[in-house]
Amino acid sequence: MAGIRTRNRGELEGAILRILRQSTTPMSANEIRDAVTGETPATTTVLTALDRLYDKGDVIRFQESPRKVRFAAAQSAAESASAAMLLALEQNEDRRAVLLKFAGDLGDADAQLLRSALKPRRGE
Repeated sequence: MAGIRTRNRGELEGAILRILRQSTTPMSANEIRDAVTGETPATTTVLTALDRLYDKGDVIRFQESPRKVRFAAAQSAAESASAAMLLALEQNEDRRAVLLKFAGDLGDADAQLLRSALKPRRGE
């Protein structure tokens, strides 16, 4: 009999990625479970989510022994967001329209940050 769902789909995977990205060292499934906020998931549930994240390439496994495995995020949050943005650009036929829409939706502070990041490229 299936248990009662306590989180939305993908919510545990997102929480696990946030935990791993904040950690400076690889973590065991039990350490990750203990760091999850809200209702504590079963270790097997955490392992299932880690397997899914591994299959997607979001998590790296470190097999220290047959029964001792640690996990780390494959990318930082910034790297992951950047990859998603680049993928969205690649999948759209009108790259210019997407970039203009994105830039137009930025707040003043973000637009200025983007301008300052692009300034060194202008001299190339």
